[in-house]
Amino acid sequence: MKFALFILLFIPLSRASIKHFPIDDYDYRPGHDVGIKTYQAFSLHRTNKIVLTFDDGPHLIQTPKILDLLKSYNVKATFFINTAPLNQEKLLLAHRILKEGHILAGHDYNHRDNNKEDEDLFRREFLLSLKDIKNIEKEAGVHQKGIYFRFPFGYYGENPHYHHLNVIKDVSHEIYGENCINVSFWDIDTKDWGPTMSSEEIAQNVLAHMEGGWAPTVISENNKWKKIRIKIKNPPQGGVILLHDTKKETFHGTKLILEMAKEKNWEIIPLNKVKEFSFKNKECDYK
Repeated sequence: MKFALFILLFIPLSRASIKHFPIDDYDYRPGHDVGIKTYQAFSLHRTNKIVLTFDDGPHLIQTPKILDLLKSYNVKATFFINTAPLNQEKLLLAHRILKEGHILAGHDYNHRDNNKEDEDLFRREFLLSLKDIKNIEKEAGVHQKGIYFRFPFGYYGENPHYHHLNVIKDVSHEIYGENCINVSFWDIDTKDWGPTMSSEEIAQNVLAHMEGGWAPTVISENNKWKKIRIKIKNPPQGGVILLHDTKKETFHGTKLILEMAKEKNWEIIPLNKVKEFSFKNKECDYK
């Protein structure tokens, strides 16, 4: 009986790892179906292929610099944005992201911990953020199939009263008529969000996850951030990289990453070229 129960619980997670859409015929359980491991891009591991993703922007100073940098290296990235802070200047940056061939993705309406929101608030603001992005696409004259979404902080599924992935399925069927919201986490966290991380340490973090070795990271200790080093003994050697286009250190760190990729023949590919993030066989027409 215990073995059968294990199989029953394991199958949905295995199926979720194939593609990052919430499973239609599975009821996600608060406090159980959580974590980002299932949603990593395993198809990129051991391939020396990486995807650059940037959270929390667009930033009026750093995002244009990063866009210029990506253009000079002919690299495409994905930008996960919060839509509540968008003013006219930031909207123009969002248009630029799309027009220059990057992916514009959802990072919710604001950057609150979704676990601390009740179901009605999460549903309302999640839907609003997706509509905002689709309106930006229309204004920019760029069509994106479906949409990618990343939870702020990567936090989800811990509210005892509902599960975010069940809501995402409902919203997707409401606006697409099918399951078209692709949940995106990451394989390599550069820790660029850490208050004391330098550009060189951001790049070193990526190098350690590609080749092994020491990686700087930050941990919370006595309600303060502390920087430590950890040894990566079994590096993924490929995957989705988490960065933030809101810090000057990230701009310089990204440049170092791009130089390393060029020197070491790492291939930088767009998110939608990754197996787990494909919308193949889905229409995903926004209604």
